[in-house]
This record gives sequence, C-alpha cells and structure tokens, in this order.
Amino acid sequence: MTATCLHDRWIVPYPSRVCRPHHNYRSVSQVPSKNHVTVEHSTLPKLYNVCTNRTRTLALLRSTIDFLPRASQITAGQGQLKSLDFWRELLESAKAELSSGLTAASPKARISVCGIGESSGAKELVTALLDDPFSDPAYSDILRNRWKNRPNVIMVEHGPSTTLEIHSEVSKLNSPSTWLLQYPYDIQLLEFPTFDSMLEGDISATKLLWNSDILILVCDPLLVPVVSLVARTRRLLNRPNTILAFTFSAPSEYRRSQVSKELSDLGCEPGRILFLDPVQALRATTGLQTDTDFSLAVERYQNASLNSHLSSLGVAVGELLGGRESTDVSSLALRTQTVLIQIQSALDDSGECVACTAERVSQVLTGVAKLRSQVAGVREHAEKEVLGGPNDVESVLAQGANRMKAMLGSLSFWNMVWMVDEFEAMISATVRLEWCKELEDELILQTGRLSYAQDQLWRSTSDFLSTLVPPSPYSSLHSPLLHNRLQQLASAPSYALTPAMLTLAIHDHRAQLTKYSTSRLHREAERAVVGAFVGILGGVGVSWWLAIGNHILNFGPGAEITSAIGVGAIVAISSIRWAVGKWERAKRKWMQDLERVSDGTKRDLKRSLQRTIDQNVVIIAETACERLEELAAKRQEEVGAVDADLRTLRTESSNCTISSSQKLLR
Repeated sequence: MTATCLHDRWIVPYPSRVCRPHHNYRSVSQVPSKNHVTVEHSTLPKLYNVCTNRTRTLALLRSTIDFLPRASQITAGQGQLKSLDFWRELLESAKAELSSGLTAASPKARISVCGIGESSGAKELVTALLDDPFSDPAYSDILRNRWKNRPNVIMVEHGPSTTLEIHSEVSKLNSPSTWLLQYPYDIQLLEFPTFDSMLEGDISATKLLWNSDILILVCDPLLVPVVSLVARTRRLLNRPNTILAFTFSAPSEYRRSQVSKELSDLGCEPGRILFLDPVQALRATTGLQTDTDFSLAVERYQNASLNSHLSSLGVAVGELLGGRESTDVSSLALRTQTVLIQIQSALDDSGECVACTAERVSQVLTGVAKLRSQVAGVREHAEKEVLGGPNDVESVLAQGANRMKAMLGSLSFWNMVWMVDEFEAMISATVRLEWCKELEDELILQTGRLSYAQDQLWRSTSDFLSTLVPPSPYSSLHSPLLHNRLQQLASAPSYALTPAMLTLAIHDHRAQLTKYSTSRLHREAERAVVGAFVGILGGVGVSWWLAIGNHILNFGPGAEITSAIGVGAIVAISSIRWAVGKWERAKRKWMQDLERVSDGTKRDLKRSLQRTIDQNVVIIAETACERLEELAAKRQEEVGAVDADLRTLRTESSNCTISSSQKLLR
C-alpha cells in the first residue's frame, strides 16, 4: 500500500512504513549469502575507526573531568563555580553513556527544540513538523494541546499508538508522524519550555538541552533582537550542531546576509541559520484537514508549505546527521561527536572562567597600584609640607642660630659676671623659648594633617579590601589573615600619631644643648669669673708684697711705690683679659655645638618623619599592598598552570573533533 505526501518534504510516492532512507542491516546480516560476509568486512574497519575515536574521546573526557576541579579552585567565589560543577556533572553522565556505547543498545538521535521567548513559535514549529493532513483527529488534538498541563519537558518518539504520559520531569508523547522516520536514526525529539524559564534553576532540563545531538533554537527576530539573543544563548549558538531558526516569513536576501553578519560580528557561528514560518505551515495543515473543497485545499497546502520553508529544517537536520551504511556504528559516532561538542563547550566555559580570573587578578593589582600611588602621594606631600613648608627646617634652624648668637653677643663678660649663678637657667630658658619654637609648632600642626592622611589611607584600604570579601567576584584574593593583621596594627598603641613622634628630635637636641653645651658654658663662665677675681686679688697682693714686703725685691719704704702698683695692675689686667678671652672662646664653642646640634636635628627630623610615615601613616596600606601582591602573584602562577593545561586539552579536543567529523562523513 502506498500513499502520496502532499507536504513539500515528499515529492514522490513512498511506502507507508518504508520512508526511512536507510538499510536494515540486521535483516541483511541474517541472510546466508556472500553479501553477508562482504557487509561484515566493510563494517569492521569503520567500527574500528569509530571505536578508536571513542577511545580517544573517552581519554579526553576523563582528562577534562579531572581538569574541571582545578579550574573550579581558581574560580571559586567568582560566580562561575556553579557553571563548572554543572559541566562536571554533565560530562560524568556523558562518560558513563559513552563507556557503554558498544555494549548497550544503539542510542537514539536526540533533537531538541527550544524557543527564545513565549512567542518564539517553537510550539507551532513542533506541531507543524509532527502533524499531518491525514492524521487521526484524536492524535492532532493531543498534539496541539500537549502543553495544556504545562509539562516540564516533552519527549516525542515514534510509536503506533498516540499517548501522552505526563511526568514530573520528562513527559512522553508517542507519535505516528513520518517525520521521525526520515533519518538513519531512531529520533527522540525533546521539546523544552522557553529558554528563560530553564535559566531559573531547572538543572535537569538544562542537562537534557546540552545533551542534544541537534539543537534547534527558535527565535522571533522582531521580539528578540540579535544582540539580546547572543547575550542569552552565546554558548549554545556556537555549537556546530545548533540550528538557529528565525520565525520570519519571506526575508530578503539582504536581511539574511545582515543577520548572518550581525551574528558573526558578535562572535557567534551556529551550525545552520534558517528562516521559517511554522505558523503558515500549521495553518496550511489545519486548512487541509477542515476545508471541504479538497482540490483547492491541496493547492493552498502545497503553496503554504513551500512558502513556510519548513522543508529546509528537515534538510538541515539531515545534513547534520548525515547518511551511513550502518546505523549502529553511526549512532555511536554521532554520540561521540556530541560528547566532543560538550567537551569543547566545557573547555570554552573553563577558558572564560580562567580568563575572567586572570582579568580580575589584574584588576585587583590595578587597585593595589592605585593604593600604592596614594601612599606615594602621601609620602611626597608629607616631606614637602612637613619639612619644606613655610617654616622649613633649614630656615628655622638658621633663624634660631641667629637669635642665639645675638643673645650670646649681648652677654658680655661684665654682664655675665653679675648673673653667673643664673646664667645656665637663663640660657636654657632662651633655648627652650627661642630655638626651633616655630618649627615645633609647625610639626604639631603637621601631626594633625598626617593623622588625617593616616585615616584616609585606612579608609581607602578598608574600602578596597571590602571589595574582596565574599560573595565578591574578587573573593579569591580575600585573606582573613591579612584582615586580622591590619586590625592588630590599627589597634596597637603605637599606631596613633602623637606630636612627640615628630618633635622628639627637637626636644632631644634641646636637652643636649642645655645638658651638655650650656652646662659647659656655665662652667667656663664660672671659671672665667673666678680666674678674673683671683687675678685681681693676686695683682693687689703682688703690689702689696712688692711695696712693703722685706725681701730682696723690696723697693724700700715709700720708694718706687708706683712701680709696685704697676706690677699689680699688670697682673690684674692680664687675669681679666684671660677671663674675657675664655668667655668668648666658650661662647664660640657653644655656637659650634649649636651648629652641630642643628645639623643633627635636621637629620633626625627627616628620619623621624620617615619613620612616622612608614610605621604609622602608611603601614596599613603598605602591609595590605604587599600581601595582596603576594596573593596575586601566587594566583597568577596557578592561573598560568591551569591555562597551560587548558590549551593542551583544547588542542586534543580540536584533533578529536576533526577526526570525528571526518569519520562521521565517511
């Protein structure tokens, strides 16, 4: 019995059950003839080739499964970990399925249909493919209302009886449609809800989608722009077994090329790009089923079927599936190719994760560089403002030296004689009040400014580190030890800035001046005064002794008295001159000490400022930067090692894919 198909998929009569264009090798192999041996010998080399590629694919599959945990470790806390876990679970199931490929029954070719949006036309497309003008009305009713109870996924397989079994995960529909019989495989058609609904956490449906041997994505370009489509389904669109079907009737050649170019510019290359009108095809089928004028209905049906371009989908599926001489061997090759596509997708996803990790490490290092730049700015401004501001160190020290010199210049020997007991206290008070007083006040003011800079760096460091705290995408560089270390530094008593940290050098050198130089000046002043009085008394004594004493040098009573007085005066004047010289030499020595103390003060102020900046102002930021640079360097090393393994796996995957494609086309 024969029938004539009115759909443009069939243009010649075909037997009602022999419309499947492949040979039944099982029946041939049972015929005891010479051809049986020929078939066996022609099949074994291809079986060996497929098994060899399957072995390589299994080895690559195991290597990829072992690799994914390493990729997960370096991407932990960055949002991609769940994705890599999904790939590991998917590849584990693919490994179990492929491992039993030669011993288990021949798998069915899985063709999945998924719409991008509620009004994509995916449901109408499946209905148009499976419905037939001469279908049983009960079957047509079940087919057109299959989504009435909102099943999760519908699996359609060929069967003589029409039944729809509703299950929680995958519902099953047996269909007598001849569309399921036109390929060299048993077809398992999986129909999914909208793509967006699966993204809400339906992992089982997502795994079924990725397990497809052929994936048909249906999209209405008027409702979903190409840019939005690529953003949502980039990974699926880049699979070579993906057919992108736009529900757009009669597009111009310019529109076709424009869409292809737009997809290419966005980095997407689907296996096929088609423009279909399933609604028109479905209306044609409905019209033929209900129209009373049969001849006119047939003409309308044929025209609508041709204009809907629905046959191009069957051609595209046939091109992707190909023709084989042995269904069992080709089914295994098809499954191997699908697994290779899954491996490539997993490696691509891992590559994006690794690249994203490297980019985020680079961004953290950029943040560290900005923090170091802020630290360098604080250092530069501190040196300029604290030691080189309006009251710079050198000018203040020079002014202090001039004031002290003027003060000592006003203390002549005779002025000093009358205040020799209070002299040391007076000089010490003058040093405290006059020497570097402006600089001390300026340093106290700058301490407050440095404290503000310290708080600014602490806030900047805290804000930067807060961006690394989980669930931040940069949390791979988060370190609780670093956080505790910074808290310890900030809570240490020595962390708070005090004016003494900068003014201590001035106080120490003041104390040095008063304790040593001024004390020595006081002792020299006392010695000069004592020496002067001793000389004066000695001169008087010499004069008296020479004038009235009974000795060989006696000039006689009243004789040459003036000579004796003259000798005494010479002794007294000499002692006074010696005392004045001693006082002047002591003052010059004190000024020399002041100059040396000023030089030491300048050096110590610079060291104190540097120490204060290092140990107080920037210590939090510097410690954070150093530790983060260490963590980033370690993470970059890990990323480099993982990236090297990833390149090796990609090379092997590419080689296996080329080999599989060549064997699939034989």
